Amino acid sequence: MKVTVFTKSANDPRFDSVLRQFANGVRTVGDDVDICEEMEYRDCDVAVFFGSWKNRNMPHHIVKNDIVSKAKNFIVLETPLLGRMPVKEIMQDNWYRIGLNGFLADTGKFNNQNSDGSRWQIVQECLDITVAPYSYKYDGPIILPLQLPGDASLQGASIEKWALQTVIQIREITSRPVVIRTPQLERAFDKYYMKRLRNIPNVVFQQGSAENLVGTLSAAYCSVVYSSGFSIDSLVHGCPTIACSPSNFCYDLVDNTVENIEKVSRPDRTQLFCDLSYAQWHVAEIEKGLPWKHLKKLF
Repeated sequence: MKVTVFTKSANDPRFDSVLRQFANGVRTVGDDVDICEEMEYRDCDVAVFFGSWKNRNMPHHIVKNDIVSKAKNFIVLETPLLGRMPVKEIMQDNWYRIGLNGFLADTGKFNNQNSDGSRWQIVQECLDITVAPYSYKYDGPIILPLQLPGDASLQGASIEKWALQTVIQIREITSRPVVIRTPQLERAFDKYYMKRLRNIPNVVFQQGSAENLVGTLSAAYCSVVYSSGFSIDSLVHGCPTIACSPSNFCYDLVDNTVENIEKVSRPDRTQLFCDLSYAQWHVAEIEKGLPWKHLKKLF
């Protein structure tokens, strides 16, 4: 099996480094691997690259789009799902989500269905994750997080339009307060939809931050999320969530529409966390070839 790692897909030296660590891991497992430092795709059985791809005229996106359009199979490294660090333009996490042929719940394969709990225990300890019991804050607000406009996880959807439509649906059911939480990174949103959101009664806006995340979720009735990992944060901190996009890693577990928001479900989260723990890997594990060995079973 011929594996090629494409370093030009990285938009920062730390991501270039983790790609080279992945290559070392492939060698450690005993498989052949090449490192391609050119812009063009090179034929191989499995291409490895960093980050989501968008239709943008930037070198790293051009490389990734070329790979996705031509590769037989590809492995993509992305931001983690559990225990994420504060969001920055260049993320500082040492854990990476690693998927085959995609990085979202409905596009990627992670070889993690019905996983046992052994790795989840390790991930919990390493990332100091404590799962809070479900809350029953019936007087709390509904949290609706916006995502970065144009983010690859939206798959072309308008997050502002979705937010407006969702809040209108919520208002047909309940007058509960709704908190529109903006991302931790500053972005410009569509003014038309944002103005309409601000004119809906009992809707307020919150600037999202790492510091106010836990407090916000602890005080909330529930969250309503499109494809963001905010759903995972919500469940970890005991806040019921509604996941509206199949790309959301919580989609198959929780409610998917706001129709029953007054009776929001609180399903057992254990299997979800066990499965998610096999979708992300620490850089030391990457260097040892553990994620490659794990995903290699899918071929």
